[in-house]
Amino acid sequence: ATPDEGLGVMKLRILVIAGFLAASVQQAGAAASRNTVAVADQRAIQELVIVEARKMNFPPALALAVARVESDFNPMVESHKGARGVMQIMPATALDEYGIEADLLWRPRINIRLGIHFLKRLLLRYRGRTDLALSYYNGGSRVGDLPNARVMPATRGYVNKVRRWQRHYRREMWRRTTRPNGVVWKSSRRPGESWKPERARN
Repeated sequence: ATPDEGLGVMKLRILVIAGFLAASVQQAGAAASRNTVAVADQRAIQELVIVEARKMNFPPALALAVARVESDFNPMVESHKGARGVMQIMPATALDEYGIEADLLWRPRINIRLGIHFLKRLLLRYRGRTDLALSYYNGGSRVGDLPNARVMPATRGYVNKVRRWQRHYRREMWRRTTRPNGVVWKSSRRPGESWKPERARN
C-alpha cells in the first residue's frame, strides 16, 4: 500500500473507534473544571497519552511533550482561539479532517488519539522532520511543503519548548520503566548500557 492508502486506513480505523467510544461513554459531570485538573487526573492523562502513542507506533516522549506544552495534561482546557482538550484540537480540524464533532473533543481518549494521529501525518509529510511537524501543528499550513518548508518564526519558541520536554520525558522513561514483578529499572544511560534493577519504592 502507498503511504496515502495507509493513512486512509488509519483514518478509517480512528473514526470507527472514536465513534464507538462516543456511543459508549456517558456524559461528563458538569462539576468538572475547565481550568484546573487534579494531580491524580493529570497522571492518568499522562498514562493515557503513553498508551495511545504506543498503540499508534508514535514516540511516547514526543506525544507527552506536545500534551504538556499544549494543555499541561488538562482535558478540559480551551484556548482563546477555541482549541480544546489535552492536545488542543481545533473543532474545525476535528470536523474537517476526521468528522468528529466539537463536543467530543472533551473526551480525553478521542482528543489524544486525534492529536497523535495528526502529528503522525505531519511527520510523514515532512519525512520525519520533527521541527517542521511541530511548527505546522502550532501555526498551520504556512510552513509550506518540502523541499521549501521552513519553521515559522512565530512558532520557533513553541518548537524548542516541545523538544526540550521531549528530551525530558525520554530521560524519564529511561530511568523509570516498571516491570510486572514490581522492579523498576533505573539508569542515567540509554537502554542497553548497564541497566540494573532496583526494588520499586512505594
